[in-house]
Amino acid sequence: MMLHRREFTRLLAGVGLAATTATTASAQAKTVEVSMKQAPKMVFAPDVVNIKVGDTVKWTNPGFVTHSVTFDPSMAATPGNVVLPAGVAPFDSGNIEEDGTFSHTFTVKGSYKYVCKYHEAMGMIGSVVVS
Repeated sequence: MMLHRREFTRLLAGVGLAATTATTASAQAKTVEVSMKQAPKMVFAPDVVNIKVGDTVKWTNPGFVTHSVTFDPSMAATPGNVVLPAGVAPFDSGNIEEDGTFSHTFTVKGSYKYVCKYHEAMGMIGSVVVS
């Protein structure tokens, strides 16, 4: 099938528009960083993160104490400290050692509460609010 010049130009313009839209959408997604603090108190900093659907949160452990990012009520000392929106499966980072990181991209709107399973009793609890 041969395309006439006008049809070819229209086709190229459509492809360019689609590529621009995809690039713009992915450029808008962001990564928010959360640090796992050890002193003077074990905390996630910041302890509340507000993001949009498609954004990523990256947790970093700059210290020598092992931490976790636990979004699984069955792994929490107090299951009510971990809350997930309806339909979201529980997840956990596993151990995060010194200079280790864990990232998660949030695809469902809602409020998430999570803990460090090792330091929950010390108040190491955080929240992610996805709009």
